[in-house]
Amino acid sequence: MSRVSLLIGPIKQLVTAKSMPWRYGDPVLILEDAGIAVDGDKIVDVGSWDSIGKKYEAKCRVPAEGSLVTAGLVDPHTHLLFAGSREDELELKLEGVSYEEILRRGGGIYRTVSATVGASDDELRKILLNRLFEVAKYGTTTIEVKSGYGIDPAQEIRLLRIINDSMSKAPIDVVPTYLVHVPPRDMGRREYVSAVVKSLNEARGLARFVDVFCDEGAFTVEETREILREASRLGFGLRIHADEIAYIGCSDLAGEFSMASLDHLLNLPEKNVKVIAERGSVATLLPITVLSLMSGKKPPIRALKEARVPIALGSDFSPNSWSLSMQYAMELATYLFGMTPMEVLMASTVNAAYSLGLRDRGILQPGYLADIVIWDVPNYRWLSYELGRNKILAVIKGGSVLESTPAGVMINKECTP
Repeated sequence: MSRVSLLIGPIKQLVTAKSMPWRYGDPVLILEDAGIAVDGDKIVDVGSWDSIGKKYEAKCRVPAEGSLVTAGLVDPHTHLLFAGSREDELELKLEGVSYEEILRRGGGIYRTVSATVGASDDELRKILLNRLFEVAKYGTTTIEVKSGYGIDPAQEIRLLRIINDSMSKAPIDVVPTYLVHVPPRDMGRREYVSAVVKSLNEARGLARFVDVFCDEGAFTVEETREILREASRLGFGLRIHADEIAYIGCSDLAGEFSMASLDHLLNLPEKNVKVIAERGSVATLLPITVLSLMSGKKPPIRALKEARVPIALGSDFSPNSWSLSMQYAMELATYLFGMTPMEVLMASTVNAAYSLGLRDRGILQPGYLADIVIWDVPNYRWLSYELGRNKILAVIKGGSVLESTPAGVMINKECTP
């Protein structure tokens, strides 16, 4: 028998993509009575438990007789780093005040910017780490974290440094993104865009992606183009908040740039779906935001699927959509967008990883990172069927079992089931 560090099995049902990205209609692997062998931080074998259990021995074994096992969840769109809250604005929205009007009144993003800029580095590190430990409880094993609540380029660099400082202490992997969020109120737009462009060189090594909020009330298409052009020249991956509030031509930029992901897309014209498909970009959809905006608008799901655009899901955790649970995003994607449980799972694992340029996770196959979730449900259909409960039994990050405790998530070094 071969010696490995961890065995998972017997597993009632194992579900995974066969390749990335996963597109509508692609096959998946569904194994009953399965097993996984892990050595170090990598998966070395996947198959029937009868075969895996005979081929390998390990000090640690995690049984999953009644459970679904999938790749760890990947959250590709979050605003995890900010101070303060805006719970009172919910009542304004219920009174019919639009988000655009809340912004004009000095609320919304600008209010959060003030609280974030006024917080100390230590306070922000603590806030971020607490949230990173919390998301792990819900099965997220990799997460994108944007800056964006500094606005001033020097403050954005500060936030990126805080994100990077926190990565070594986090229980999961973090992908930093420089978000160009909204124009400041105390500087001309032309001057500000120039300052952002100049700051990108300093952000090299601190951020993997540059993201621009291109929309009505945020940045114009031309301003976004200028920022993305420089970001591309410097080697950043490109992401964009597009067509969320209104269509002003932002998603048209998919034809000009090689974008990893276009996000939101609530007002995406179907003519641009083909362009996104041809460019190989991911459409990252954010159903929790659709709920929080109370707008009733939805992305053109059917057109995206028929064009075989890879679809990812994200939580969009922010002061305006306060949920750290990717499970909630998955559930809402079914009930708001009509995505099947299988589509939801693929969007939250393999495609979310793909959108972040991560080709080593999101799939349960030999050679991939051993980021694995054991669910307290018997099959994948329960992922959207049961609502509101944290359905996680165990999270395995890079081959290490994470244990949920009242204090957060900690590495269980003894691998006790």
